[in-house]
Amino acid sequence: MMQEIMNRGELIPPELVVQVLVNAMIANPSNNYLIDGFPREVSQAIAFERLVGEAQTVLFFNTPLQVCIDRCMQRAKTSGRSDDNEETIKKRL
Repeated sequence: MMQEIMNRGELIPPELVVQVLVNAMIANPSNNYLIDGFPREVSQAIAFERLVGEAQTVLFFNTPLQVCIDRCMQRAKTSGRSDDNEETIKKRL
């Protein structure tokens, strides 16, 4: 089911994404974490703060859309992911 959601270019439910992060944090204890590419949308941030706690620092890089598309298409050459195609990437961005 998750693969179908990804193939349509939709995001995984926020609670599931946060649970995956929590599991990774538990498996790798630290005082600080840098979570690259998260949150992808406001509902993920809300779920994270509700289930884990408030983020202490947020970094935001304002990158031109075409640069993001180009980088994702470069990744698509080796990722093996069925959802790494230009149409899906544009929908997500």
